[in-house]
Amino acid sequence: MKKILTLILAIVATHTFAQTDELKKLVQQSFTYFPRVQEANTAVEMGETKVDISRSGYLPTINGNASYSYVDPVGQASFPVGADTYRTIQFQPNNNYNANVALNQVIWDFGRTQSQIDKSKADLSVAQSNSDQVKYQLASQVANIYYGLIFLKKAIAVEDSVISFYDENKKIVESRVRQGDALKIDVLNIQTTIDQSRTRKIELIRLFNKQLALLNYTTGASTEPASSEFDFKAITATDFQSNPELIAAGQRILAAEADSRYARHNQMPNLNFQASAGMRNGYQPDIDQNKFNYMVGAGLSIPIFQGGRVRQNIALANKNVELNQFARQNVEQSILKDMAVVQSDVTAYNDQLINLDSQIEQAREALRLTEVRYRQGVSTYLDLLNATTNLQRAVLNQINVEYQRTQAYIEQARLTGTRFWE
Repeated sequence: MKKILTLILAIVATHTFAQTDELKKLVQQSFTYFPRVQEANTAVEMGETKVDISRSGYLPTINGNASYSYVDPVGQASFPVGADTYRTIQFQPNNNYNANVALNQVIWDFGRTQSQIDKSKADLSVAQSNSDQVKYQLASQVANIYYGLIFLKKAIAVEDSVISFYDENKKIVESRVRQGDALKIDVLNIQTTIDQSRTRKIELIRLFNKQLALLNYTTGASTEPASSEFDFKAITATDFQSNPELIAAGQRILAAEADSRYARHNQMPNLNFQASAGMRNGYQPDIDQNKFNYMVGAGLSIPIFQGGRVRQNIALANKNVELNQFARQNVEQSILKDMAVVQSDVTAYNDQLINLDSQIEQAREALRLTEVRYRQGVSTYLDLLNATTNLQRAVLNQINVEYQRTQAYIEQARLTGTRFWE
């Protein structure tokens, strides 16, 4: 029986705070396995492509053009070239051919292209922040699943120890029944207690398998943790400026400001250089012959009236900036509230664990004394059952509080933007 009590206490005997490499590997594995992360990474790649597209606004556009058209009638005139002799001249051929290579280069767009680049870069930063936010959320989820498995594994071990304890006591009581020193009802009460513990164990196993399925869903791994300790590091940082949600909110403000600048630049002029070279017909005196030709020039486009669309777009972009500023304030206040709640929880859990250490010591000593008295026939089986239940309840409470404190540490890591998987 002492071996069984030792096993119960060994479940909560050691406490380490060295971050497990096993959890780090699972989190890193989830980053390459979970589709949501791949989706966010793809969005970042799309943002990088959009920046390159915006930069291409500084580059010239070169197009090859070819056209054919048949025109009839065409303008023509007759000129006298001798006595009673006239020559008819067409001003345009019936068959018109034109093939050329045209170049268009922006000379000065008054910052329109640069504002588009800035907007694309801001959108890229938002995509990168969103990707980081997804990783932090996934890392927290994996950590909670991981330590949930450890919690359930410990709880199952406690139930196994208690069942073994009751099985041993059942044999003692059955022996006493045969000797006439105990009643059969004591055996029935022990069996009822064993059945109840086995029912709790079955439920714990069900929850354990459910957590394993969640671990497989997020990481692709389906093996239970090798560790059996709540070894997540306590977070001492209080600065939340690295919080991924707060960073993403700030990047959305910058993106909205870049969008506002881009909207304002749409009302600016645009100066282009234009050139083309190719072959076409229609030149006198032989209008059907194709000849080399080229064109060089410049064009200035000045927006004058666009139905108020530019002004409305500017107003809308400014409102979007204001909206994202309020959104960031809301995120910041929410983080402050969550940090205060988590810190309060951690303090309470630490105090509870101190009390539970004392309770376990008292329950262990009480069970030892009750066991001695029970063997001597001084205590009843009910006394032994109550002493065992008190120790079991204290151990399970300690495991539960340690698990809840670990969850609070994980939430602290997320709120402060701590990369515990690196």
